[in-house]
Amino acid sequence: SAKLSKFVSMLPTLQKELPCDPKYKTYVPGTSSDLNVYNVVFYGGDCNSASKTIAINLPNSDKVQASHGSRRLQLRNAMQAKFDKIMKPIGELIIEPSEQDHLKFDAFFWNVTFHEVGHGLGVKETVNGKGSVDDAMKTESTNWEEAKADILGLHLVMTLVDKGEITNITKEDAVTTFIVGILRSVRFGAGEAHGIANMMCYNFFEKEGAFTRNGNGTYHINYDKAFKAVDKWIATILKTQATGDFAFASQFSKEHGTIGSNLQKDLDRINKAGIPRDIRFNQGLDVLGLKK
Repeated sequence: SAKLSKFVSMLPTLQKELPCDPKYKTYVPGTSSDLNVYNVVFYGGDCNSASKTIAINLPNSDKVQASHGSRRLQLRNAMQAKFDKIMKPIGELIIEPSEQDHLKFDAFFWNVTFHEVGHGLGVKETVNGKGSVDDAMKTESTNWEEAKADILGLHLVMTLVDKGEITNITKEDAVTTFIVGILRSVRFGAGEAHGIANMMCYNFFEKEGAFTRNGNGTYHINYDKAFKAVDKWIATILKTQATGDFAFASQFSKEHGTIGSNLQKDLDRINKAGIPRDIRFNQGLDVLGLKK
């Protein structure tokens, strides 16, 4: 947590450096937010009944965030469990052997951490008088907000690697792990906001040549094209949000927010390999060595 605290103070500078038209990044992010790392010891109720949370960013209110900041909780041991049990097996199945060394837990940790940070960047109000981004984007608001957080998170990680602020991974590690992460998270469902965001990014990356398929079904990542695709996707998202272009957003997500036939084959391979969709915890008094 102490190591992460310095990044909060860097957010205004990181916002100004986003690869888009300056008018699409005029919002000044707060620096009073908490960015901390925890090991979670117990999940109960709703939190334990479905997909297991690995990071939390609250409150959701833009108004409260602007005046008081937000609290971002990274649940490191839950992340580690998902990486070990799900991410690594997917990567070993999907990524070509020569690039598998770039799949790293530390890259997964940073990507998830800065996904939460990414929610606080960009703009909150449209630049053309359409009101808030949420209102202007209507039913596409959440889809594009999650897409923004995904790609801004990756961009921030790569920027901080370039600045020498993150030293335990490379940009290649971040991109490889990000692509595997899409295949992990879309298995929760491609029809809700996170899934649609995943698919828009995946299909955008594929169109830009960020990755191609080998004859045996594994992925070859072209890192130079991937780096350029990150910047281009950011510029597209931030312009769409800042101008409140609902017509473009809805048409784009309709065309590119779904699972194509090739990806479905990849997901079928992952399922056939017996790789779980999510982790399940062994917890309770017996696990702790205690008796009722």
